[in-house]
Amino acid sequence: MIQVELIVREECDFCDRINRQLFQLNDNYPEMKLDIKNITEMQADRMTLGGITPSIWVNGKLWFLGSFDQEKFLTRMNALSDKSSDKSLD
Repeated sequence: MIQVELIVREECDFCDRINRQLFQLNDNYPEMKLDIKNITEMQADRMTLGGITPSIWVNGKLWFLGSFDQEKFLTRMNALSDKSSDKSLD
């Protein structure tokens, strides 16, 4: 399982665009669990490092803060998917 958390803010067009991109990528990575969180509904903004959105966390590690690079995301996801596949072969 690859846990992807996207922290967004209401009325953030960039957040909406990334949300759509990640949702589309979800089909390519069946092991990916995408969780969208609205910063206004969170008790703390620890995952946004001072309220910067969007922020993307994968398996508890910050990958993007206030930006998004789809190619870099795919490269990292492929590496994680390969590791997941290797473990399932054991």
